Amino acid sequence: MAGDWIKIKTDLATDPAVIGIAAKVGLDEDLVVGKLCRFWSWANTHTENGHAPSVTPVWLDMYLGVTDISDALQDVGWLVVVDDGLEIPKFDRHNGKSAKTRANARERKIRERNLSRSQRDKCHAPSVTKACHAAAREEKRREETTPPLNPPSAVVAGHAVTNPCPAAWQGVEGGLIELGVFAPGPAIEAARAAGATPEDVRAVLDVYEAKPGAWGPGAIRNRVLICRPGLDAAAGWPEPSKDYHRTRQADSEEEDRQRRRAEHAEEETRNAETKLAAVEREQTWGPVLDQLRPNELDQLADTVLGQTGPAVAHYRRHGASGMVRGLLLAAISQGGQA
Repeated sequence: MAGDWIKIKTDLATDPAVIGIAAKVGLDEDLVVGKLCRFWSWANTHTENGHAPSVTPVWLDMYLGVTDISDALQDVGWLVVVDDGLEIPKFDRHNGKSAKTRANARERKIRERNLSRSQRDKCHAPSVTKACHAAAREEKRREETTPPLNPPSAVVAGHAVTNPCPAAWQGVEGGLIELGVFAPGPAIEAARAAGATPEDVRAVLDVYEAKPGAWGPGAIRNRVLICRPGLDAAAGWPEPSKDYHRTRQADSEEEDRQRRRAEHAEEETRNAETKLAAVEREQTWGPVLDQLRPNELDQLADTVLGQTGPAVAHYRRHGASGMVRGLLLAAISQGGQA
């Protein structure tokens, strides 16, 4: 209706959830904010409490004109697919009549606090006094009825999940800070609200530590932000940095060089051992070979070399020399003529 509006944060474009959605759907953050305004405006017009029966993720993707944006909204906890349609979590906090009433009252209270002392003194006028008192009553009612921002438990698949003791989460927060993540609290709260455990977040950090240099602190924060039960710790990360790929390529090339050097060294060792064995055979069995009569040498050559082939041809032309001599000595050393 005319004059209707929705509540939008002024820093929405830099919200880690928006950054995560933008990375998943391939849009910049400003375009994502526009799509979110269209989505929430539609929900504000056509739903009472953020529950949209019969509406599917496919329809929502088509309505917003962005493939997989419904999946991205689910990843950051801003949309839930239920049996009979879609649901926007915590819809009443930011949308609907009660949320707008609270927002208006808060704005009036801020303006009242910013009045100068001389202006506040004028509140004794009947019209002003009435407005001041009404604003005060509305603010008090809002404070009494607004639910806590950080509930102690989350709801996953219709079941209440109690979060672990705060000490476990404090350890996770300390680990994130050590990795250079600035102000990780909101990301951790989003993960807890989605039902994630400290072990789920630690599994995400294990993936990060297994690929040093692949991502920066911002990517860690965004990945923790979408952490939830059932989501593989290795999924949901952006493409590793170019420096990481270059480092991996350099490491792979260095491993290949080391492997080739090792193979070359092994080959040289085998060749040296072969030469040494040949020298030893010559020293031990050379005199034995040289003392064989011609018919004995021919018989040995037939046994060792066969009737055809390069070795036989060499023997017939040059006698027991070169490679042929080595073959004959090897045969003698193995007991053929000893």
